[in-house]
Amino acid sequence: MEVTMMFRDQHEPNNRELERSISRRRLLTWSGTALLSGIAGCSSTDSPGNGTGSPAGSPSPPVDSVFEDVGFAGPNLVVTLAEDHDVDRLNLIAPDGSTFRQTAVAEGATTAELQILFKSGGSYDTGEYELVAVKGESTDSMAIELRPEINVVDVEPELDEDDRNSTGRLFVTVENTGSGPTWVYNIGFRNAPYANAPDVIEGNGVVDTKFERPQDPQEEFLQPNEEQRFLKGRGVLIISDDDAVSCEGGTVEITIVVQTPHEDIEQPIRAGLSGGYHIDDQAAIQHPCKNIDIVLLSGGGDDA
Repeated sequence: MEVTMMFRDQHEPNNRELERSISRRRLLTWSGTALLSGIAGCSSTDSPGNGTGSPAGSPSPPVDSVFEDVGFAGPNLVVTLAEDHDVDRLNLIAPDGSTFRQTAVAEGATTAELQILFKSGGSYDTGEYELVAVKGESTDSMAIELRPEINVVDVEPELDEDDRNSTGRLFVTVENTGSGPTWVYNIGFRNAPYANAPDVIEGNGVVDTKFERPQDPQEEFLQPNEEQRFLKGRGVLIISDDDAVSCEGGTVEITIVVQTPHEDIEQPIRAGLSGGYHIDDQAAIQHPCKNIDIVLLSGGGDDA
């Protein structure tokens, strides 16, 4: 299915079971670093921000340098400078030697931000960057490795709040064990029994699709050493009497594809189906099964 840049997925669930609210028991509570700013668009200069703590996975500034702390928040690289600094400007130099981002440092400010991820395209390429503080005629610099590494660490069925049966939708937990942030813009499914399961976006386009969870789009940015739980709005494991697989002890293997601006990660899973149909609407043609048991299979990895 062809999609255009920056349009959000507007598909809705077809079955009433899929329109139920998400179980509060299934939600993931986050206590990490607060996200500092919204998406600023594609402007070439970022405004300096207020102070912030450094999240886990931050680069370590050199001893006795003007840099006190370097971390990430949302789509931004956050730089904290020494109290007595005389820095006028920060430049982020790409691996090829070009200036990727730059921002002025306001007089008296000790914190500045450079946006490095963009939902409209133009996010950073992976590699070793150089952060340069310009102080009049002199400079101070440090190396920063920006290389996210994402993995699927858990897949669970969403359960109905009332009867605790499966709704056919899947929670996918993704972690970033790399050294740079990334943005999960879509999660699609291949070989799902449900024809209207969330699609994998083919081609090189980066499309801002919609998640049921997290509800805050800022939480789609995945920082180093963080994980997030995602849920798409449409079902995946929904079958009918015409399908080869049954809700009475059947199994199905599908592939989950997590898509980011840096790479796509594939994770195959095996789902065991049991308990019969989770029937709420007797007129419905397709239903989720009552019970789903998920096993992550080997063979996952990037789809470069």
